[in-house]
Amino acid sequence: MILINLIVGILAGLAVPRAEKVLKDWAESIWLGDMPISDHEFDLAALLVILMLAAVVCAILGVDSSAFMLAFGALVGLFGKRLWTRIQRGEP
Repeated sequence: MILINLIVGILAGLAVPRAEKVLKDWAESIWLGDMPISDHEFDLAALLVILMLAAVVCAILGVDSSAFMLAFGALVGLFGKRLWTRIQRGEP
C-alpha cells in the first residue's frame, strides 16, 4: 500500500508544472484578485494543492495515506528527470 502512495506522489509531482498555469489563471480570476504573490510562493501553493488532491485520491482508493511517501514521490516527480539527466552526464 505504501507503494501506491509513492506512485500517486510521483504522478502529483509530474502534474505540478502542467497544472500550474491552469491553477494560476483560476486563482487570479477568482481568489487572488489584486493580492500580490511571488512566483515562488505560487509554485509552493500549486504543489500543496496537487498534494492535497493526491491525498484525496489515496483516500478514495482506500489506501492508508503516508504524507512522507506522497511528499517523497512528489519530489521525485518534480525533480527526478533533471537529476537523472545530470547523473547520466556525470555532473557532480
